[in-house]
Amino acid sequence: MFFSSAKILIKLKTEFRHKYLLALFFMVIAACTQHDPVSESNAVHTTHIRFDSILFADTITIEKIKSFQSAHPDFFDLYVKRIIHLPPSDSVTEVKNMNAFVNDRDVQDIYKRTKKIFTPEETEKVFTGIDDFLKHYQYYFNKQPVKDVVTFISAFNYSVITTDSLIGVGLDMYLGSDCEFYPSIGVPTYAYRKFSKEYIVNDVIKGWFQSEYDIDHVKKELLSQMIYYGKQLYFTDLMAPDLQDSVKIGYTTKQLQWCKDNSKQTWAFFIEKKLFYVTNEMEYMKYVGDGNTTPGFPEGAPAKTAQWLGWQIVRSYMKNNKTTLPELLAENDAQKILEKSGFKP
Repeated sequence: MFFSSAKILIKLKTEFRHKYLLALFFMVIAACTQHDPVSESNAVHTTHIRFDSILFADTITIEKIKSFQSAHPDFFDLYVKRIIHLPPSDSVTEVKNMNAFVNDRDVQDIYKRTKKIFTPEETEKVFTGIDDFLKHYQYYFNKQPVKDVVTFISAFNYSVITTDSLIGVGLDMYLGSDCEFYPSIGVPTYAYRKFSKEYIVNDVIKGWFQSEYDIDHVKKELLSQMIYYGKQLYFTDLMAPDLQDSVKIGYTTKQLQWCKDNSKQTWAFFIEKKLFYVTNEMEYMKYVGDGNTTPGFPEGAPAKTAQWLGWQIVRSYMKNNKTTLPELLAENDAQKILEKSGFKP
């Protein structure tokens, strides 16, 4: 009887453990769901424009140009003058130049590859991802920043553009890290590793942030630069909560883990070398600039280690202070943010 009772007791304990784990699982799911305050009811009203498909659909005529220019004057002028760099001209010459661009053999190859990767279904995912960012922006700032979201072919000139009225994505800059075009145009490996569609929303958010908060207005010292990038990455935390941290900062999973495992050593390095208040741009860019690695750091260390550290400082600051996102972005005192963050790796 004791043996049978023991078996029953074990069974009951097992069932209790299963029920407990199941309850814990649903609690975790609920917590994750509640973490993002933006719901499906937070709608935005955007116009999705496949300008790449429109431009390459058939022969360009004066009527076609006038029609699109009338419907989307801001984007058309931006595309012609800044993105594909056509010279100022009369209507007839403009039609000739645009047809020459569209029918260029290299541009045709780029468009064919883009069309293959960005099917209507994949492009709709891009639009949905950007709309989700705009929903979060509207929630935190109580306004919708743009009305139009446009995709285009830039011939490798632009990945993301932002204006007061639109967000544009150069789809040819996201053909995948294995695309043979990128090495042939001299793009370094560390850069084109991120030329994949999973980086589009992240780059849109980063581009928007940089257009609103110009780094040229940030003090030329390492700490201020660190906090600027920390704000940018924290902004991305809230604008795209489902995005992986590795994508936000452009790291591989291994590189992100290196930063986590070596946060104390990185912090100590900056303190011991008295780097936080370095104002020599060539010196502090070693730690905030992109590249293959951080100069002077051990093998395996990624670039932008100061950006990652600034991100953790800002996260800690927001956790330990009753501060809204707009208030954070308006705070220009990097030293104050550091001191009030309570950050300690």
